[in-house]
Amino acid sequence: LAEYTVMDEMATPSKIDLRFADQKLIFLICDCSLHKDYSFWKLSREQAERFIKRLKHIEQLTWSQFSNSPRGSGLTPERAGSESFEMIHEQNTSIEKFAEQYYFHFRVEQTGLFRVFGYQKNQFFCVTHIDRNGIVHH
Repeated sequence: LAEYTVMDEMATPSKIDLRFADQKLIFLICDCSLHKDYSFWKLSREQAERFIKRLKHIEQLTWSQFSNSPRGSGLTPERAGSESFEMIHEQNTSIEKFAEQYYFHFRVEQTGLFRVFGYQKNQFFCVTHIDRNGIVHH
């Protein structure tokens, strides 16, 4: 049986940046893709209303609360090297992107394919892609 050490725990990355776990999450769209299929501008009025309603709900939560939500209504981390990870990384303008990579997606609705991709920078969730029809890496 292998011995478990503190170093093993430190090597396991957290889902979120724990320095901001108790802070309310705030959305930014300044890094959002301008590609027509993944931008806010392609949303129908109904989709935009659902999107804004969901963001307003999530902004009532701390990072810890959101990250501990069930998968259908919470964050899904992107694995390093995956297509979604690389897509977010290419859109990330943060200078810290080479040291800290907290990349995720979440569903706008518990059922359905309407998803939002982005990354954590301090207390902000920086939206990089809006996938209204579930076409991103599905």
